[in-house]
Amino acid sequence: MLVKFLARGTGSARDAAKYLLGELDAAGKPREGVEVLRGDPNDVAALADTLEFEHRYTSGVIAWAPDDHPTDEQIEAVLDEFEKTAWAGLEPDRYAWAAVLHREKGGGAHVHVLAARCDLETGRSLNIAPPGWEKTFGPLRDAFNHEHGWARPDDPARARVEQPGHRAYVEAARLRAGLRLEASPRDLIRDYLFQRVEHGMVSNRHDVVAAL
Repeated sequence: MLVKFLARGTGSARDAAKYLLGELDAAGKPREGVEVLRGDPNDVAALADTLEFEHRYTSGVIAWAPDDHPTDEQIEAVLDEFEKTAWAGLEPDRYAWAAVLHREKGGGAHVHVLAARCDLETGRSLNIAPPGWEKTFGPLRDAFNHEHGWARPDDPARARVEQPGHRAYVEAARLRAGLRLEASPRDLIRDYLFQRVEHGMVSNRHDVVAAL
């Protein structure tokens, strides 16, 4: 399992929410499953789009490899701890967020997180993923990966000479959400496919075509 935040949050939150709830993926193919697990993405987006900050929302992804096979209960547990970590010390009425589960062919799953970047009590900007956020969310990720034996982003067995980390998930999520890419399309596709190979999601030409 990995946890990653996207670097953007200046565009339309409404468009991001529309993507999260869509029945079709970026390639126009029906998704295996879409389920809202927390909040209402449309309400969160409506709030975020009224904010006057440059960065109005935060988006992230929690992703499992196909071999992880997380149960519904395990996914709920991860989201519970994610919420406690992201908004530590705050009551639920001080923040607005939503989480949407996307099932993938082959058994994979990922949860998109959309959060208004605001403390609802004070009206001030609230960034749950400031620079160095890995130090905050890394222990959460590592604890669940160790407990359930899920695939680790830092597993040496998954290393290769040209290591994209998990930019594949991040850039693919940016692309699907209509956000500006930092990498070239060629780099995006390359890293995306490498990542799926490493997670056992691509093993032949048919899998490559299906992934794209």
